[in-house]
Amino acid sequence: MKELFQLITRLDFKGLFYQKTDNIFIQFFRYCFVGGLATVVEGGALWLIQHFIFREQVGFTVTISQGIAFVLGLVANFILSKLFVFQEKSEKTNAAGEFVAYAVIGVIGLLIKELLLWIFNLQLGIHYMLVWVISTIIVLIWNYAARRIALYRKK
Repeated sequence: MKELFQLITRLDFKGLFYQKTDNIFIQFFRYCFVGGLATVVEGGALWLIQHFIFREQVGFTVTISQGIAFVLGLVANFILSKLFVFQEKSEKTNAAGEFVAYAVIGVIGLLIKELLLWIFNLQLGIHYMLVWVISTIIVLIWNYAARRIALYRKK
């Protein structure tokens, strides 16, 4: 944690965002940043699809929109995470296997989001974007922890 705060106070952007590190706090900081960018991709896609394609219809269309937006966000997250967060190769698998494992963890996150959307939007009538924001925070923590443990944990 001390190393992260030193980088922040020195405004060392290279150390904060790009230099290789095993420091879990710096990696989580980067993951939040990368996740934020991927979230913009996903949230923007969700809103665009729901607003322009489905014309704000409620019901099952939100689930379809979320699924499409998820795929776009997953690809953005994987690419950005490989560039800035988990720069080392997974010791457990090759590149294709790494993406598959990354995607499986992401799909579990998607299922969590879909369940929350179903409960809070479709059943309780809470606006889909509010539910999406809250579920995104929950899934951010799930995704980082699962990927760190399953794919990038050092022996």
